Amino acid sequence: MTKKALGKGLGAIISTSQATIDEIESGLTSDKNRIRDIDISKITANPDQPRYVFDENEILGLAESIKSVGLIQPIIVRAQDELFVLIAGERRLRACKLNGMKKIKSIVIEADDEKNLTIALIENIQRENLNPIEEARAYKLMINRFKLKQQDIAKKVGKDRTTITNSMRLLNLPEEIQNGIVDKIISAGHAKVLLSLEDRDTQLAYYNDIIQKELSVRGLETLIAQENGSGSSRGNIQRTLQTKSPQIKKMEEMLISKLGTKVEIRHSGNKGKIEISYYSLDDFERIIDKIR
Repeated sequence: MTKKALGKGLGAIISTSQATIDEIESGLTSDKNRIRDIDISKITANPDQPRYVFDENEILGLAESIKSVGLIQPIIVRAQDELFVLIAGERRLRACKLNGMKKIKSIVIEADDEKNLTIALIENIQRENLNPIEEARAYKLMINRFKLKQQDIAKKVGKDRTTITNSMRLLNLPEEIQNGIVDKIISAGHAKVLLSLEDRDTQLAYYNDIIQKELSVRGLETLIAQENGSGSSRGNIQRTLQTKSPQIKKMEEMLISKLGTKVEIRHSGNKGKIEISYYSLDDFERIIDKIR
């Protein structure tokens, strides 16, 4: 007798535009043969994890919850040689590690790279763990690696195509502004207004205004409208750069050479500030070591 397949097929689940991560996990757990207790030491990180910013307090809270009531929902993994690659459940895995657990209940599935990334993306988006830049970069990765169209991605993650398009437009902003979104210095609403400006230098000029003047989204819109109405031009941020003395520029170049990263000195009168950019926690630690 042919063995009857249990549960809903993975491909069918994630290709449905209305699928939620809860439905995916529910469909997978319907096959009890998939669920196993796996040594945490044998689980490796998901190389396609869309999320790279984790709230440590949130992880600690989840760890306390798991300690009190146990792990309610298993993580999802796929077998690879003698190990298992995490697909969904990064926060749950981290929390269990904090609790000193040796094993974790896991759903073992067969998944190619596309399904791996899709499930991880769906989980993070629908459980509101991704910041807007992480989400946009994940969409871009799916397009570049798997040659998908925006409409295809929209169906997989249960969103409108225009939502995907608007999300990916954030990647057209200068890196400094993208980092500001990640660090929650500005909101996605601010970013949407900045995208309406054609010139990157103008975007950066208004980005600095948001920070220095603590502008709300409405305040930013008002400022842009007022300056456009009065004929003021922000078309070129060189208005500030041109005032930099050769000495300041030389100091910038020296710091860039010493620290190996972008450095900008903003000097006015007898005061100012030095802005040092870093692009990962490892990069941050490297810069701190150099300063020490």
